[in-house]
Amino acid sequence: MDKSKVSIAAILTCHNRKEKTLTCLKNLMSQDGIINVDLDVYLVDDGSSDGTAVAVKKNFPEVNILKGDGTLYWNGGMRYAFSIAKKSDYDYYLWLNDDTFLNSDALTLLLETSNNIKFKNSREIIVTGTIMDIDTGKVNYGGRNKKSKLQRLKFVQLESSTEPQQCDTFNGNVVLIPRNVVQKIGNISPEYSMQHGGDFDYGLRAKYAGFESWVAPGVLGTCSSNSIKDTIFDTDLSLKERRKKMNTPRGVPPAKEWMIFAKRHAGFLWPFYWIRTIVRVVFPWTYLLFRKPQ
Repeated sequence: MDKSKVSIAAILTCHNRKEKTLTCLKNLMSQDGIINVDLDVYLVDDGSSDGTAVAVKKNFPEVNILKGDGTLYWNGGMRYAFSIAKKSDYDYYLWLNDDTFLNSDALTLLLETSNNIKFKNSREIIVTGTIMDIDTGKVNYGGRNKKSKLQRLKFVQLESSTEPQQCDTFNGNVVLIPRNVVQKIGNISPEYSMQHGGDFDYGLRAKYAGFESWVAPGVLGTCSSNSIKDTIFDTDLSLKERRKKMNTPRGVPPAKEWMIFAKRHAGFLWPFYWIRTIVRVVFPWTYLLFRKPQ
């Protein structure tokens, strides 16, 4: 590692999305204006059967490929890559989803935002980026704010802006986290096992510890929104079919994990959110009947 440069560890996890993973890495490796950045990449291949690891090794031999068994999902895969990268004590850690395609100036904007606000506030910050749906052109991932004091687990998506915006938490698509924050907050919480909760929880825990999160100006890249087709939100399916999909990775958060999230982040209202979870577990048909498609 070149000590004269800013060191960044990019951490990703993937499963059977070879072409998207390759495009993501290509965009990451070809960022503009990062001559003074020493970038290492840690990629967890979580049991892919489509040749992802072989293709990555062929096209990007410098990438550190870590093997998963197919049961890590986003939280577990990112946590694994994060734990390995942390051993080398980088200046920054860059979370990046393998289906997120960065614009060529994304890393520059993340670093500039981090440096500018750190200079003003004399404290390290987390910086996320606004991501746009590649098909609709609408913002779908990025910074999030709590909707209100009474709706503490409802998070509103921030639209893009020409100026940096402060946020409560963030989606994990692209997030730049400095060393000092990682030393204080640590890794993604081990309580979250599949796709849900780990990113929002990390941003909120950082906030409670006194670290601000900001959204870099502009749009930093594109990512297709998750389709509701063949999920519990797909109203073209029967209630019986939707019930079967509730406890899958693309279903609803496991009840125990949701209780942990609610206890941490809903304050005195957490029992209300937990009661809703009990309804979901005990009366799944009622839950699905009144659950609005997302």
